[in-house]
Amino acid sequence: MNMLLRILVIVTLIVNGVALWFSTELYKKRELLKDRNDLFRDFAVEIAQTFEAAEPEARSAADKEARDISEVSLATADITPDTSDFWESYHIEYEDPAAAFYQIPDVAALDEVYTLDAEGKPKLNNRTGKPDPAGSPLDLSLQDVVKMAEAQRDRLTTVRGQLTKLREEYEATVADLNQVKKQGRESLKTIAARDETIAGLEADKSRLEGEVADRDAQIETLEGEKQSLQADLDKATEERDALADEVENLKKTLEEIATGGQGGANADGMAAIANVTAGVKGTVVRVDNAYNFAIVKLTPEALVELIGEEGERPLPEADFLVSRPGKQDTIIGKVRLRTITKDAGVIVCDILADWKQADVQEGDEVFYLD
Repeated sequence: MNMLLRILVIVTLIVNGVALWFSTELYKKRELLKDRNDLFRDFAVEIAQTFEAAEPEARSAADKEARDISEVSLATADITPDTSDFWESYHIEYEDPAAAFYQIPDVAALDEVYTLDAEGKPKLNNRTGKPDPAGSPLDLSLQDVVKMAEAQRDRLTTVRGQLTKLREEYEATVADLNQVKKQGRESLKTIAARDETIAGLEADKSRLEGEVADRDAQIETLEGEKQSLQADLDKATEERDALADEVENLKKTLEEIATGGQGGANADGMAAIANVTAGVKGTVVRVDNAYNFAIVKLTPEALVELIGEEGERPLPEADFLVSRPGKQDTIIGKVRLRTITKDAGVIVCDILADWKQADVQEGDEVFYLD
């Protein structure tokens, strides 16, 4: 009996020791679960507070200035350029800071893992027969946190997409800007060259204006000289007209003298024909091509041939040819003898208009051909 009691006592002590060990280990597990639950609750609350409480209110960015995507050329200088549609899909509301962050409404609900029945006991799952956490306060709270996380994820995805578009827009803008700056530098070089050309042209303009002023002064001086010369010309014209009148009167007088028996024709009205030899007979000393007469200085030989040594013969009716000095092969006209002055050795001649090849000039030679 005592042996049996001893065995029972020993077994009881062993069982008690095992129970104590299990109790100690269970306590540790309980503390671990408690600490884990506290840590889970605290982090769940902290994580939930990183989510925006609500989706930002959508706003349009259509009022922003769009990027000009038309080429830079003279053809597009006076037309409305095409623009990028970047701002049409841009979510400008995501630029606003969060107005509020999500707060778990009932932190204590995170400790209620199971759905309770009317008696306050966990409801059992019909399929597994175990307590069912679905629909519990913890489950509902975590579902709200998941929804907020999904909304935050969607916003992040949208922002990432916009960042890609923004980068593309930025790269296109940089490319356009670099091209425009390159063109701007080339334009500055062109402008500098044109400014230099303009400066040269301005200098040329100033020089030419000075020359024009000098020319104007010269023109003014020449106008004065012209007026003076015109006055001299008018005076010379008057003198010429007066001399022409005197010559005409002289011709009439000479003709009257000739017809009166002082030379030219014989009593029968026929001019005497002298034995004139071929050759140069004299030189033109005065001429008037307007009135077609010339005064010829005869050589002594020609004078004797025409009227004799004593002037006893009448002036014959004869024509002399006219040429430039030393060029008898080129006849420029013909003169007809009209009146001779023996003492002076000159003779007045008519220039035959129908033989005239050029104006007779002073110094021309008259000659006779057989």
